Amino acid sequence: VGLDLGFFDSRLNVTVDGFIKDTKDLLLEQDLAFVTGFEGQWQNIGKVRNQGVEISINSINFQNRNFSWTTNFNISFIKNTLEALQDGTDVLLRRTEFNSNFKQYDYIAIVGQSLGMMYGYQFDGVYQTSDFNVTPDGQMILKPGITDISDHMGEAVQPGMIKYKDMNGDRKITDEDLTVIGNGMPKWYGGITNTFNIYNVDLSFLLQFNYGNDVYNATRLFSTQTQDERTNQLAEVKDRWTPSHASNKVPSATGYKKYDIDSRYIEDGSFLRLKNITLGYTFPDKWTNKVHISRLRVYASAQNLFCLTNYSGYDPEVNMKNSPLMQSFDWGAYPKSRAFILGIEINFN
Repeated sequence: VGLDLGFFDSRLNVTVDGFIKDTKDLLLEQDLAFVTGFEGQWQNIGKVRNQGVEISINSINFQNRNFSWTTNFNISFIKNTLEALQDGTDVLLRRTEFNSNFKQYDYIAIVGQSLGMMYGYQFDGVYQTSDFNVTPDGQMILKPGITDISDHMGEAVQPGMIKYKDMNGDRKITDEDLTVIGNGMPKWYGGITNTFNIYNVDLSFLLQFNYGNDVYNATRLFSTQTQDERTNQLAEVKDRWTPSHASNKVPSATGYKKYDIDSRYIEDGSFLRLKNITLGYTFPDKWTNKVHISRLRVYASAQNLFCLTNYSGYDPEVNMKNSPLMQSFDWGAYPKSRAFILGIEINFN
């Protein structure tokens, strides 16, 4: 179902498209009973609805005999909703298992909500010395009212340990506190192209943008596991908590639960990218007609020159998994390469 509303004059063309698209028989892994001997089987069990609005604006900003400037702009707002799973199922948990040691479910699909939701613990800082009372014999006892992570860690809580948010209000961290910690679906995305023509010189550039999606940075998660004393670690581990450095962003070298997924590694994936820029020159007809050429143009083009983003990885525009449930997942993804092109266009009479 679609709706197209257009407005046009000699200098401005605006098009608004509304749409609703239902997709059924989505290929997903269905859970099976353990008596079958298998955990799951890929079947056509999903139904998804995509609805939204796409806006396109084409304008002639300036035009005369020797100079022109045109702009093409488009933006899309899309809402994604999971309508159905296998019969009798409203929630589907999935593991990326990007490393054999990481067994926790890290994506969740819920009927009535969008695909691409990331699943784990909500990071809430680091336990500080001020969170404890000190007994006369020197023992550190957690102050009343502060969430206790001891049972989850398998040892008594102490300063420097990671904090998670207590989602169910029982003042203890358990599996019941696992929650949605991110979403790989953008709120809106699009691009804008500007084209300039000055005498016989043409210049155009395309800016691509994306807003509102999260990226699951598994590369960063793996590369900050200080308990294993890996040789190569990311620089952020230098900010870890120590008795003389009360960091509230990075726990101590042993102050985290190995292989947990938490929201520290879920990052904003919004970006603005210079996708393409092209500079060209078209030779005058009075020159080319002499050699029976109707058009002769030389140009230079560059792609992916820069990307403005807060994402700490190589590239926020990433998806390492083919499953629609596990979007915006980064596990050692190779970044987009810059490309530089020189070319010539020749049309003969």
